[in-house]
Amino acid sequence: MENKPKPDADLLTPLLLGVLSILGIGVIFFSVRASSMRQAEITPSATPFRFLYLGTEPGLSTLTPQPTPTFIVIEESPAPIKPSVEPPFGTPVPGLPQPTVSGDSPPPFPTQPAGQPNTPTFTPTIPSVLAKYDDTYFGILYDGQWTSQTNVSGAYQNTLHISFTIENYALFTFVGQQVILTYQAGPSLGTIRIDLDGIEFQVSQSSPQTQLVDWASPILILGTHDLIIEHLSGGSVNIDSITIPDIRTATPTP
Repeated sequence: MENKPKPDADLLTPLLLGVLSILGIGVIFFSVRASSMRQAEITPSATPFRFLYLGTEPGLSTLTPQPTPTFIVIEESPAPIKPSVEPPFGTPVPGLPQPTVSGDSPPPFPTQPAGQPNTPTFTPTIPSVLAKYDDTYFGILYDGQWTSQTNVSGAYQNTLHISFTIENYALFTFVGQQVILTYQAGPSLGTIRIDLDGIEFQVSQSSPQTQLVDWASPILILGTHDLIIEHLSGGSVNIDSITIPDIRTATPTP
């Protein structure tokens, strides 16, 4: 007879533990599944209640809304208040007829006393300044050698433009009906030629004493005009300012 090898005792112990572990896992799995399949027992409550579906789910509400009575209040408009009219003539004087004033008619205006005729008075013509430009204004175009002098006493904004060379000229374009050229006259000064829309005027700036002088042009048609100021002859000439007056006529004042 052949001798069969005996099983090793060290191998049987781990195998036995593995079988027991598998059996234990199976028992736990089936017990948990059996407990979850049981139906929960529901104990009825002693307090009755109703289910009320939320209004956010349309068509599921079982409650019927009850109409709410609405009260309509009609306010009557108050009766119109008749304004009280007081005589504008102060306290009535006994013995004199008093004027009657109704609520629809305005109080009478005071009339001019008898014996004084309504004679209109006329406002004198005072040409107001529509625009005044200093000799340093950028719109005055100087051609040639002009000298800008400052700190001139009495001059407009204390400045002058002086020409020492004949044929120097200044050009200015304006809109209006008249132009006034202001310069400083004095001894040994020269002569200027003023060209206004092609019409020439010769103006001497020589004077026994130093003073500011205005040269006014004739009344022109309202529009755009060209003014040329040229050093014509003699000694030096100058420009202080250019004024565009506001031409107006006298109007009767009652």
